[in-house]
Amino acid sequence: MILRKITGFVLLLIGLVGVVLAIGAYIVSPKVVDAVVDGVGSTLALTTTSLATVDDTLTLAQNTITDVNTGLGTVGETAVSLSQTIKDTQPMLEQVIQITSKDAPDSIESVQEAIPNVAEVAGVIDNTLITLNDFKIDESILGFELKYDLGIDYEPTVSFDETVTQLGSSLDGLPEQLRSLEPSLVSASENMETISDSIVTISDDLNNINGRIAEVNPLLDDYKSIIGDVNSTVEDIQTAVTTQASTAKLVLKVIAAWMGFMQFSLLYLGWDLMTRKDDDDDDDKESHKENENDS
Repeated sequence: MILRKITGFVLLLIGLVGVVLAIGAYIVSPKVVDAVVDGVGSTLALTTTSLATVDDTLTLAQNTITDVNTGLGTVGETAVSLSQTIKDTQPMLEQVIQITSKDAPDSIESVQEAIPNVAEVAGVIDNTLITLNDFKIDESILGFELKYDLGIDYEPTVSFDETVTQLGSSLDGLPEQLRSLEPSLVSASENMETISDSIVTISDDLNNINGRIAEVNPLLDDYKSIIGDVNSTVEDIQTAVTTQASTAKLVLKVIAAWMGFMQFSLLYLGWDLMTRKDDDDDDDKESHKENENDS
């Protein structure tokens, strides 16, 4: 009897706890759903904002890549033009080498060789001019004053032949100096050719890089399309969560109510066990008395 009462009490207690929990679930479940919906909505809204930021970043990257692509194209074209200009300059530099290291020194040496003859001729000219400068008539003939000169005023500080000789002396060493420039000019010409080839190589490399950069834009378009699809999906999920929140509340309330009603069976069973035990004992006693009377 005691065991039955204890069992009935336990079942009754479990039933009461179940009813309390069911009532609590019925009251709290809508709030829980609202909290979950708010949390999911905030997360999805943040996701949408982040996706929009990523989309803007990709757009900025596309614009930047387009600018870089255009800039590299311009640099490549400039490099090709510069290389061609350097190549066109080489023939002129070779002519400068020819003139500087050969023609000019030879011409100067020829002038220097002719300087003595020119100086000799200059001396004759100088003497002639001095003689003509000294030719004057200043006499009185038959009472007439006769003055005449050739109108030549030639009294140089340095004679003409000395000037020519100094000119020749000033050219001393100049042919050797000009010829000494030949290695430097030849090296410059070779370096210009190397630079021209290097610029062509750089231009080719820039074109290759530019081509690879140009391939990035279509990939960014694909990424933007994917981000747009994901963003649409997130917005659909956000709408669906908001829409289904009321349904989820109703379902949880129904489940809580159903679980609460299920506890009544435990309450009934526990109550029955606690109250039926005394009746059974009375029946047992009456049956025992009847058996004694029959005996």
